[in-house]
Amino acid sequence: MIHVVRTRRKGYVYQSDGFATAHYSPFLGDPEFASLYAAVHDRWTGEPIDIRWRVWILLQCARQTAALGCSLAEFGVYRGACAFLMLSNAQLQQQQHFFLFDTFAGIPGYRLTAKEERDRFGGRLVDTSAEEVATLLAGWSSQISLVSGDVFDTLPNTETGPLGFAHIDLNASAPTKAVLQYVYPRLVASGMIVFDDYGQEGYKDQRAVIDEFFATKPESVIALPTGQGLVMRTATARVGA
Repeated sequence: MIHVVRTRRKGYVYQSDGFATAHYSPFLGDPEFASLYAAVHDRWTGEPIDIRWRVWILLQCARQTAALGCSLAEFGVYRGACAFLMLSNAQLQQQQHFFLFDTFAGIPGYRLTAKEERDRFGGRLVDTSAEEVATLLAGWSSQISLVSGDVFDTLPNTETGPLGFAHIDLNASAPTKAVLQYVYPRLVASGMIVFDDYGQEGYKDQRAVIDEFFATKPESVIALPTGQGLVMRTATARVGA
C-alpha cells in the first residue's frame, strides 16, 4: 500500500519556466549571477522570461567541466545569451576554446519529422546573425569560433578536439542526432552534455532520438525538473570510443 503524506503547502521561492519550488535556490542570493543574467535575459525571445534555474544549472555544469582543460561547444546558439553567460562564468584557461555552432538564420525547414513540420519548427529563431553574436562575445574573440551553417554541412569540416562540455539546444531531432554522433566520441571522461529541451512537452521527437542514442551507451540521461537533460561521460571513457 502506498501512503500519501500530506504537508502544508510552503511558499514558493521560484515559480516559472514550467515548475515551482520552495527549496534552496542558490542563484537568488548570488549578485554576480543576477547581474550577468540581467545583461542578457531578454535575448532569448525578445521579451523578459525567467529561466534562471535552467541557466544556473547550465553555468554550473560548464564551469565544473571547464576544469578538465578541454574545449567546449554549443549547438544552437541563437542570439548568444547562453554563450555569453558561460564564458563569463566558466573561467576558461588560455588554451581552451569554445565552438559555437548555429545556422544563425533560424531552424532549417528540412529534415523535420511530421510533428516538427506540423508545429512549424522551420523558420523559428531567425532574428539573429553571426555578426550580432560576434559583437556580444567580442571580449572572448581569441577563444571562440563561430561555426555558421547547417550542422550536417559544418560538422564534417570542423574539428573541436576533445570536449569537456557540450550544450545542445537545436530543438529539431535530426540535427540533434547528428550532433550526438559527433560529440559523444569526443567527450572526455567526466565531461558533460546538457540538453536544453529534453523534458519539454513540445520536443518529444528530439527526446526520442536522444533516448535511442543512449539506449546502447553506459550513460543515462538524467531528466531535470527544469526540462533539461544531463549526461556525464563515464570515468572510464576514452576519446574516440
